[in-house]
Amino acid sequence: MHRVNFSSTNAQLIIISSLLIVGSIIGFYIGLNGFSKFLIAGLFGIVFLILTLTRPWIAVTLFFLLVPLESLFVLRGGITASMTKLSGAYLLFIVFISGSLKYINEVFKNKKVLWLLLYGTIALVSVLLSKNVGQSMRFVITLWLSIILYFVLIMMIRDIKTLNLSTLALLTGAVISILSPLVLGFGDVVSGGVLTRYGGLWGDQNEFASVLIVLIPISIAMFYLARKRIHKLLYASFAVLIFIGFVLTYSRGGFLAFFVMAVYGLFKLIRGKNRGRVLAIAIPCLIIASAVFYFTFADKFISRMETLSVLESREAVRTESSLNKRYYYYFELAPELFLENPILGVGFRDFVSHNIYKQIAHNTYLEVLTGTGLAGFIPFMLILFFTWKELRAIGKINPRDENSRYIKIYANALELGFIAYLVAGCFISVDIDKILWLCVTLSAILVNITRMLYVNNNRQTFYPSYAK
Repeated sequence: MHRVNFSSTNAQLIIISSLLIVGSIIGFYIGLNGFSKFLIAGLFGIVFLILTLTRPWIAVTLFFLLVPLESLFVLRGGITASMTKLSGAYLLFIVFISGSLKYINEVFKNKKVLWLLLYGTIALVSVLLSKNVGQSMRFVITLWLSIILYFVLIMMIRDIKTLNLSTLALLTGAVISILSPLVLGFGDVVSGGVLTRYGGLWGDQNEFASVLIVLIPISIAMFYLARKRIHKLLYASFAVLIFIGFVLTYSRGGFLAFFVMAVYGLFKLIRGKNRGRVLAIAIPCLIIASAVFYFTFADKFISRMETLSVLESREAVRTESSLNKRYYYYFELAPELFLENPILGVGFRDFVSHNIYKQIAHNTYLEVLTGTGLAGFIPFMLILFFTWKELRAIGKINPRDENSRYIKIYANALELGFIAYLVAGCFISVDIDKILWLCVTLSAILVNITRMLYVNNNRQTFYPSYAK
């Protein structure tokens, strides 16, 4: 991580000096008039600003911690500001002040960024075709914030230590999000019939399941990589809690995605020299998880999945309200909207304006295809393909030291989660979700860090030609 050089950065010196002066004035005021909440908050804000200016990784870690806590809002109404958005904006400020902007050339070394910019531009143009321009524009702004964040995080996460701390913060945030409705009673909970579905602090059970399914293999990988016993215990606890949180969402699409991930993981990981080691870890974990699942969630899980049996016919689908709507979205409305404007679509995420139920498409790929047409769908799919290709390439490297071993295992875990996330995207619209674009960004970060590791050690470059 780039460290601040005060002797060569006048802007930073001015800011720090100003903060010290303001802090002194506040301290003098408190001494004369006593404490107040606003003054205490301001004092902590000054300390935080100084710390993050001198140690930018703190700001990065805070952002990752807040990602799973989507429901924590500072402002609501005409202007909606979540804690995640505010921390993301603060990261952009840190990039300019800390001097990390000089690494922007590293972002453009990966040609995936060109497809990102093209997709964002097409999404912006498609807004002109929307029925509800204001609504589509809000979604486009969310998309562009994710694209800007892609630039910011690549410039700020340039070493394994920062990546490791950020991942720890991300997993911690997920655990907090899971436990909040269970322990504190604060979070998204939906009760219906015999099922009580938990959405944590994310806000939607199906989307929350897709978030957790990405983090399950990452938490297991961090357990595998941890050296100290206390760290292994921590990550093992995280893995168990995240899996329990995933099950409690009772997301049918999430369960199907998890099955695909498990099968894909078996074919990918259990081979070669690592077969015995992986089996030694995987088999006991599967036995324990199966036993816990059988004695706790099995009945509710089966009752939830049995609702899919109505898919055998169109008439049977009508008996299940949510599936009946999705049949209409997938096979009736989506083809109609695509044919209306196959090139540019009907407007970014404007599916909802054409839907009699006033809901989104509940399918990431149909959402993009109908909203931006083929002009946006092709770049979007290429972004996903290049992300998978990057992770697969890094996962195949021959590790020669601890750093390259860490990168390899991390990439394999993220690939498993990413594949499962794409499968879950067949049942929910995640095209503007933070986790999707975080996966896209993390793959580029892994490529960038590995590039630096290999260049520093004069080794042959391994990564795909399109990322050079």
